Amino acid sequence: MDHDPTIAILAPSLFVTITIEQDAGHEERDEIHLHAGGQAVWVARMVSHLGERPVVCAPLGGETGMAMEGLVRDWQIELDAVRVDRPSPAYVHDRRGGERQEIARSPVPELDRHDIDELYGRMLQRALATGVCVITGRLADDVPPAFYARLASDLAESDVAMVGDLHGDELDAWLDAGRLDWLKVSAEDLVADGVLEEDADEEEILAVAADLADRGAERVVVSRSSDPAVVHTPERRLRVEGPALEVVDHTGAGDSMTAALAVVLRRGGDTERAVRLAWAAGAANVVRHGLGSASPDLVDTLADRATVTTLS
Repeated sequence: MDHDPTIAILAPSLFVTITIEQDAGHEERDEIHLHAGGQAVWVARMVSHLGERPVVCAPLGGETGMAMEGLVRDWQIELDAVRVDRPSPAYVHDRRGGERQEIARSPVPELDRHDIDELYGRMLQRALATGVCVITGRLADDVPPAFYARLASDLAESDVAMVGDLHGDELDAWLDAGRLDWLKVSAEDLVADGVLEEDADEEEILAVAADLADRGAERVVVSRSSDPAVVHTPERRLRVEGPALEVVDHTGAGDSMTAALAVVLRRGGDTERAVRLAWAAGAANVVRHGLGSASPDLVDTLADRATVTTLS
């Protein structure tokens, strides 16, 4: 049986998450959960749940880096680690009151030029080997925008299929130098970047998506929390929505969408299949605790119930 990775994922920043929760059966007791965290890990976990084999290229160091390796192994995620001198970041969340409250966070380590070159080489090799890659953003200035521009330029010369979950300086650097088959970005991030007004309507969001398409993102999905996602493609503009579900935790829904786009791209599916599965993966993520851990059967069922509307 072939166990080679099928989708390569860039992870400039991974971290260990420590979550404190109340024991459901004993109010006086606390539960402490330790997990691998970060955008790329959540994407990879959903990629694995949907039946593909992810490999994550990431810098790791210290005790937290060692913990990260053990944690992702249980999730059937291959980790191609670049060893760095400083510890990988971690944070502590208290969820005993029902909502996440951050109570501690360690800093993101700065990578030196040797670390950055090594990460670049690992990601380039893995992307060329798998033929499909996902590019995620950074937590801080650990990786410079020039890294993204360099990788975008080199991958543009190959036949690698590319999905980006990016915004801000990383997205600008990538599109200035290369292209994307799919870009997944949230309206919230576009507002934070100053390219979209907070009360923007659907037409204004699609206009921003069209600008991103003109710069090299062939198909753009803009997620909008509980509102329908909108999609710009060369052929048409779409609205994607489905049944309203009770939200347990919205964190990571966008990462699940990105994973679904990469999986469909890997399997040669069409645009409608991609956006249906992306909406379903995001929706299935919000109904449970555990980011990127939705049941693939639930994702497929919700995908059949998604409504895709062509906009004028």
